[in-house]
Amino acid sequence: MHCSTDTCDRSWQSPSLSRTRMSSFLGVGVISILVVVVISSDVLAEDTAGIKSRTGRRPVELRPIPEDRKGEAQKPELILGDWLYRVTKAPSPKNGVPWQLIVTPTGEDAVSWKKEPLPRISPLAHEAVSRVRVASSYQQNRIPVVEMPEKLWRLRMDADLQNVVGIHFHEYVSDDVARVLFTLHKVPPDNPDGTPPAPGSYQGLSGTRLEATLLAPVVWSLDQSIVVRVDDITVPEAHKRKQLVNHRTQHEFGHAEVSQQVLLDVLRGPQTWNQEYCTGRRSHLAYYWRRQQIGRSWNGYQRDGKLLTLRTTIALVPPTRWSKLLPIPPERVTQKHIQQFNDEIILLDSSFTKADKLAQRNFHAHHGEYERPGTP
Repeated sequence: MHCSTDTCDRSWQSPSLSRTRMSSFLGVGVISILVVVVISSDVLAEDTAGIKSRTGRRPVELRPIPEDRKGEAQKPELILGDWLYRVTKAPSPKNGVPWQLIVTPTGEDAVSWKKEPLPRISPLAHEAVSRVRVASSYQQNRIPVVEMPEKLWRLRMDADLQNVVGIHFHEYVSDDVARVLFTLHKVPPDNPDGTPPAPGSYQGLSGTRLEATLLAPVVWSLDQSIVVRVDDITVPEAHKRKQLVNHRTQHEFGHAEVSQQVLLDVLRGPQTWNQEYCTGRRSHLAYYWRRQQIGRSWNGYQRDGKLLTLRTTIALVPPTRWSKLLPIPPERVTQKHIQQFNDEIILLDSSFTKADKLAQRNFHAHHGEYERPGTP
């Protein structure tokens, strides 16, 4: 979002807010029967799951083993790319799915992935870079903060940023392939013997439950960097200038925390499950995350120059699952319904744009927007 350019803290995004190029691969089973996964290709996207090889696609079987092959030795685990796959029987089958696909990182790079929940971005967890030089000892898991004197600010910033005193550069980025299995389930489900549920045993509306089960890791990233103006000419008193810079930095770290929360919220999607009316969505996310510093260009900063940036990467992994209720019987569910659900969970460009714009606007509403030079 853009704030007023009259000496305000400004949360700024690249015009190409999200470069997501996601594809879904639809395998549709009717009434909770898991069948095939039809895989198509997207030559523009990466393949972090490592399923595609140089000689073609590597087959991955998730369906039951045919009777004539059950005697063959089966590997309990499968490694594709940098990920280890294993299928287990669900300890307490949920939503009529008796199996559970679990994916974990493996290989030399596995130690870089963390399983615990993504931590908050603390306003104190930073070390401002002196002037515009980047210290080589700068910690890799912290958002870079560049303190730029007024004279350099005027030289390095575009004309529309001249009156801005702090910028939180950020962008949601993905260039990956999503592989998702869609299944349809009756609501309410039939009894194990195939007979309808007893009259009166279910009080809500009847309909269909759509399940979207992630079959391979898919990666999203959030790039963030902060630049604040040091008014070394306008504010000659060192202690006031330091207080002013700290205030601006804390404000931009607030924007950074908002952006991280938007990343998780959009990936999770709305939690509006309403069994009684057979409408709404819910999800279960399983993910690994890691952080690294990269150099990247931002529109408005030094034009062609690169700025040190923190990239927070989230890899969604199985058993991630999204669910949706439709108040119509399974036989009335069409490809259009499935495609709409697919777009809601995979094509997230507009969702990130809308959610981030609203969240940053709310942050300004609660924390203020304007800051006059010389104020402590």
